[in-house]
Amino acid sequence: MRLHLHDVPLFCLTLSLALIVVAGKSTNITVGVPSPLVVPPSQYWDGIDGLWSSFALRVGTPAQDVRVLVSTNSPETLVVLPPGCTSAAIDPVPDGCASSRGGLFNPNTSSTWRDQGLFGINGDGVGLEANLGYSQNADYGLETLGLGFVAGGASGPTLKNQTVAGIETASPFYLGILGLSTQPVNYSTIGNFSAPSLFSSLRLQQLIPSLSWSFTAGAKYRLKAGQYAQLIFGGFDSSRFAPNSASFTLNEDITRDIVVAIQSITYSGTTQSTLLSTPVFAFIESTDPNIWLPEAACKAFEDAFGLALDTAGRYLINGTKYLDLQEESPVVTFILSNSLSGGETVSIALPFSALVLPTLPPYTTNDTYYLPLKEAANDSQITLGRSFLQEAYLTVDYERGNFSVSQCVWQDGAPEQISVILSPTYADNTKSSTSASKGIRVGLIAGVTIAGIAALALAAGLGYYLSQRRKRPTSKSPTEDIQLTHVDNKDSKADCPQEDPNSPFPSYKKLDSSSSVHREQHPDGELGTHGEIYQMPTTENGEGDYFDAAIKLASERRAATTPQIDGRLVAYELPGSEPMPVEMDDERSRAGLSPMLSPVTRGSSRASSVVGPVSDTL
Repeated sequence: MRLHLHDVPLFCLTLSLALIVVAGKSTNITVGVPSPLVVPPSQYWDGIDGLWSSFALRVGTPAQDVRVLVSTNSPETLVVLPPGCTSAAIDPVPDGCASSRGGLFNPNTSSTWRDQGLFGINGDGVGLEANLGYSQNADYGLETLGLGFVAGGASGPTLKNQTVAGIETASPFYLGILGLSTQPVNYSTIGNFSAPSLFSSLRLQQLIPSLSWSFTAGAKYRLKAGQYAQLIFGGFDSSRFAPNSASFTLNEDITRDIVVAIQSITYSGTTQSTLLSTPVFAFIESTDPNIWLPEAACKAFEDAFGLALDTAGRYLINGTKYLDLQEESPVVTFILSNSLSGGETVSIALPFSALVLPTLPPYTTNDTYYLPLKEAANDSQITLGRSFLQEAYLTVDYERGNFSVSQCVWQDGAPEQISVILSPTYADNTKSSTSASKGIRVGLIAGVTIAGIAALALAAGLGYYLSQRRKRPTSKSPTEDIQLTHVDNKDSKADCPQEDPNSPFPSYKKLDSSSSVHREQHPDGELGTHGEIYQMPTTENGEGDYFDAAIKLASERRAATTPQIDGRLVAYELPGSEPMPVEMDDERSRAGLSPMLSPVTRGSSRASSVVGPVSDTL
């Protein structure tokens, strides 16, 4: 195969595209994989049963701001309606009620509210917190829902037709909630209509890389000004927890799926004691703030903390007792595993401040403290609630059916280290490792590398092409080896290209675009159209004149008497070096064009990919 000089750019471009296509096919590059969605906290501390880090939502059209807490078990989003700050809901109505309840949503001012009717959040012992005895009616509707404040610079996506339920009463929900369940909301009384949860909608619309999330409730008592909660869809932040080797599998009961085995609970203060005599299974769930344990364990807590239940079934702590506990600063440690005995374990230590929480009216009649502990009537009520998640970092991967629980770490100003949890569909497409700690997208990196090599080849080819073009006019003097052709006067006006009046060479022709003379080898403007004048070689005495050479060349043409191409007029150009034909050897060219690339690895980065079980790295 012969490769002419003017074909070099086209050849290089074709080669580059071919290499990119080959790279894409051989490495299975996955395009358009979404990044983890980090939901910014509201930077408010809300609640009457503790100081909880909330998240902001945009609800309706035009959007209205509300602040809510995360429910790891709810399929819907709950918001407080305007009647929630009337005496029918709270008596007496506290000062700043609307703000203390996270803001109020008025569906009457939203053009996108589609009312679905009044329903209970659970029924017949089934549904959100039914096992804990919750009862709550709500006005359900489909509404536009966005993550983050209306005026927030880092606001998240906005989704249409999301299930939003409005509540009024102050108990059991004082603030609204953002549900993280994968289950749809079912309206059994209107033809079994169901709507996907917000979490599922994010995945269905490919806004997150997998059906997974990470959450920790935050801690007001940590660091200088408290550590806000963190919620990440499709990833986790390794700067927020200490990794461990314990692996947990999701329970088959979809209403009680994030279940761990509590192998032991110990109290460490001025005295040491065991608070759990028999291992039990517990549901990790953030909707309720309390830790629900069997009666014997609650009795052991009472003895260790020196507390007693009040008439409302709460462990209230007066000022004197609070100071005593603060001085003792006890720590309660939970040993968790996937099974009741044996197996890998993880320790979650809760300090005094995580277990002694402040309260406000109407939760209590006055400001005080309480121990978030409840007695479980049966095994279905044993729960590690929101207070537990102040010190625990929870990551759940629903597509792989596993999750991890890790001890939170606290470092002021620590930069985020967000890692991606890829869906198995992405992992299969890229043929990546199933190890969560080795999920770097090798195929993608290799593809980018090959594309870079192709780009360099293109640049080198173009550089060579341009350098050869600039060398061509300087190979010979204007009067050397010029072949003259007789010009037939009859055809001169019809066929002769017009001379460029601005050219220093009267014989330099501007070729008409319709002319076929030398078009293939010498395109229009071969001496350059960039405004540069290329210097021609001088005569032997060093004082040659370009115009003299041009005049001599013109006179030689007029003196010619022998036609060479049947009397047809041709355009002359200054001779240059003839480009050497390039002979492509098939075997060697294939070897040169198809290099064998070894797998490419990437160093640590702020966002790495996880394609295997989450518990492998956490």
